[in-house]
Amino acid sequence: MRLPLVLFLSLILAFSAQAQQKITGSIVDKTNNNPLRNVTIQLLNRKDSVLMQAKTNSEGKFSIDKAPQGQFRISSSLLGFKSTAKSIQIGNEPIRYDVELEPSEIQLEEIEVTAPPLAAVKGDTVEFNARNFATREYADANEMVAQVPGVIIDEEGNVQAHGEPVKRILVDGKEFFSTDPKVALKTLPADIIDKLQIIDEKSEQARFSGFDDGKRNKIINIVTKPDKRKGYFGRANGGKGDSDKFALSTNMNAFNGNQRLGVNFMGNNINETNFAEQGMGGMRRGNNNTDRGLSDTYAGAINYGNTWLGDKMEFNSDYSFRKSDTRVNSISDIEYLLTERANQFQNQTQESNRGLISHSFASRIKWKIDSLNQLDINPNISYTSNSNINSSLSSRTIGQTDPLNKSDRNNSSDNSSVSFGGNLTYMRRLSHPGQTISINFNGNKSSNDAFGKTLAFNEYYEDAVLARRDTNNRESLTNGYGSGFNTRLSYTHRLAKYTRLQTNYNFRNTRNYSDRKTMEFLAETGQYDELNERLSNEFQNDFNFHNVGASIGYNKRDTLRIQLGMNYQHGIRINDRTFPINQKTKADFSSFLPELTAAYYFTRERSIEFNYNTATNTPDINQLQDFVDVSNELNIRNGNPNLNQEYNHTFRLQYRDINRQNGRSFNSNLDFNYTNDKIVNSVFITDTTVQLFDDVILGAGGQYTVPVNVDGVFSIRASNSYGLQIKKLGINLNANNRLFYNRNYVYQNDQLIPNYRYGFNQDIGIFTNFSREIIIGLNYGANVNFTDNPTSRTTHFMQYTHRLSNSLNIEFLKRMVFNSNFAYLYNSGVGDSKGISASVWNASLGYKLFKQKNAELGIKAFDILNNASNVNRNVSETAVSSTTSNTLNRYFLLSFTYNLRNFGGKMMFDGGGAEGRRGDRPRGDRPRGGRRPR
Repeated sequence: MRLPLVLFLSLILAFSAQAQQKITGSIVDKTNNNPLRNVTIQLLNRKDSVLMQAKTNSEGKFSIDKAPQGQFRISSSLLGFKSTAKSIQIGNEPIRYDVELEPSEIQLEEIEVTAPPLAAVKGDTVEFNARNFATREYADANEMVAQVPGVIIDEEGNVQAHGEPVKRILVDGKEFFSTDPKVALKTLPADIIDKLQIIDEKSEQARFSGFDDGKRNKIINIVTKPDKRKGYFGRANGGKGDSDKFALSTNMNAFNGNQRLGVNFMGNNINETNFAEQGMGGMRRGNNNTDRGLSDTYAGAINYGNTWLGDKMEFNSDYSFRKSDTRVNSISDIEYLLTERANQFQNQTQESNRGLISHSFASRIKWKIDSLNQLDINPNISYTSNSNINSSLSSRTIGQTDPLNKSDRNNSSDNSSVSFGGNLTYMRRLSHPGQTISINFNGNKSSNDAFGKTLAFNEYYEDAVLARRDTNNRESLTNGYGSGFNTRLSYTHRLAKYTRLQTNYNFRNTRNYSDRKTMEFLAETGQYDELNERLSNEFQNDFNFHNVGASIGYNKRDTLRIQLGMNYQHGIRINDRTFPINQKTKADFSSFLPELTAAYYFTRERSIEFNYNTATNTPDINQLQDFVDVSNELNIRNGNPNLNQEYNHTFRLQYRDINRQNGRSFNSNLDFNYTNDKIVNSVFITDTTVQLFDDVILGAGGQYTVPVNVDGVFSIRASNSYGLQIKKLGINLNANNRLFYNRNYVYQNDQLIPNYRYGFNQDIGIFTNFSREIIIGLNYGANVNFTDNPTSRTTHFMQYTHRLSNSLNIEFLKRMVFNSNFAYLYNSGVGDSKGISASVWNASLGYKLFKQKNAELGIKAFDILNNASNVNRNVSETAVSSTTSNTLNRYFLLSFTYNLRNFGGKMMFDGGGAEGRRGDRPRGDRPRGGRRPR
């Protein structure tokens, strides 16, 4: 009897299981496609009695399990939105219920709504909701990021957050074009962003072991909207203008959850040299970059990322390519700030043509093997080829009248280098809580080949009378390589609830080799047959480094964090010169390197932190070679095999205050750096002919430079970053300022001379956020620099620049788009020179095409006033210089742009999935819209 009863009950249970189904779905706001939270989903019978119900989560998703078969009604409701209901038949298949709710006719003014905080603070992360920022339709992510309180993006695309440079951009916590944040921000569209997170990222080892060493990198993590994590998006642009100007660019991206592919390409002859500059028309850096000239650039970048093994293994890889040709024509005037040799002036005109080809590949495999073990592998390889053809005419005088020398030089060079290496880290948690061990190994190998030719005609004068002429016609061939590896073993142990100990040992070895042969031209043979031993050299440098240290840390989360450590390092350096003479030297270095971090959290949003770190810096192979380089007879250089390594002290005091309600961000940093054995130049300048060595003569007006060590170099910097969203005015405000004071040294004609530089920088920017149809930006920047050279003829110099810029984006008549960017630039004179001002105006007018308005045909005008210029004025320890170079002036482009958005469809690398539900819905991608809480 028992067996039939068991079989009967089993059949009943099996039938019941088959008769129940699962209902899942997502609820979004119809006006902006954003997910809705806390929507009530009810399953009703024919008498409208509630059988089952659920609520949506933060991603707008819900699930009702074990729904019975039959005919029912399902409804969705949320305060402020129209309720919906429909009949459904539950059978043998799961039910999918997706709804777009419309805002109700009830005016929100009639309801008391508490606005959510503008910023959320979670440990080392400050989070902002993208709804609080207005961007143009189809804008790039950098336009939204630039509006975040405390974030500044300069004209070159470099990103600063809270006064610190942003090292990486993550997307949903995963690497994305990690080797270049500029590419990531120009690739991602603003309309897929849900949240923006500014993170003070700990090292991978600190996150794994729990031992906080106080070291941080500033990163930005872009959290995408849940419904934008699967689909295609991108942009293609082409433009043709007058004077054969052209610009082409495209980016295409495919996201399928954690699987992502991004492809970028650009080509132009309008000085847009990287992806961050697309659309800027070659205008940047306040028009004082005199190395810029005119450039033709072709570049590409590919990123692929994915996760495997149940998301335990994360893979990301980047490849980038760049080819550029740059033509620079410049005129320079230099006044040398000497002691008894004062009153020397140099005038130089120069033309150069530079070519560059580069390839780079980097990848990362991060494998969380299990809860105890983790493996991180980062291989990389790069290739670079440079070519340069340069010609110059220069003359140096005393008092701008009496000649010292004249030179007519022509140089050409071709260089190529290959570098590959990688990093491997294995980390393991041991049996005792807080007990971990990690092993790190990184290595690299590089090779370099260079070929150069020089033809120079020089004249030297004494008492304004021609005394000597010489001609130099030579070729040089250089082969070199570098290699190195570093191993590190770390162990952490938890001593008490909040206290941990870390010990470490590492060994590092580097080896660099250079073989240079210089051949002189012989008129008798018409060939480069004679070896110039003075300009030839074979040199090898080896460095072995041992370091052992221990740190103890106390960390009570959101209250107090203290870390104290000491490292001892010992290094052995061997310099081995084998040609033209045999010479071998050996040096030992020993140093104690203390470190301290102390952080106190008044609240989760307000904290103060102090850091003290020490570090050493070894001289490079070019500084160490005892090799007199007379390839330029007027600028002779030599190395110094007796250089010591630099020893640097760094102190930092940081204060952070975030207001969650209004998003106000304030960060203040005070930095002090002090260096002993700083490597500086010892410069000898003469107005007469000097015999440096038996076979080396320095002509009148020439310069001889050797690196040496000095103590007492320091710098002080105070920086503040302030950001605020002013809702009543509909604007985002960002302000940054910096004050600095530096003391450096230079040896001039065997006299140690201090040089003091101090000043301040101020930037303030405003963006409107009240509408996507009208966006206005206003920015003002001022830089004021003072230089004191106590022993020069003019002991005090003042230099300042002003930049006032305005951006305006207007959409009108439904499909018309007007964009304008205006900048006023002023560069003050130095000494007796006059200030220079320029007004640069770029504008475009476009018309949106197609039903979804995802294409635009427009005319773009750059430097409409034809007033752009490149002027750089600088005061250094030894000279005052003013350089003017060629720049890109007025031109026009006829441009066509197409934007692609397709989310929710089946992917090319997707084994299955839902059919496309929405396709291109540019208006639904808005980060703003609908009703806002008050």
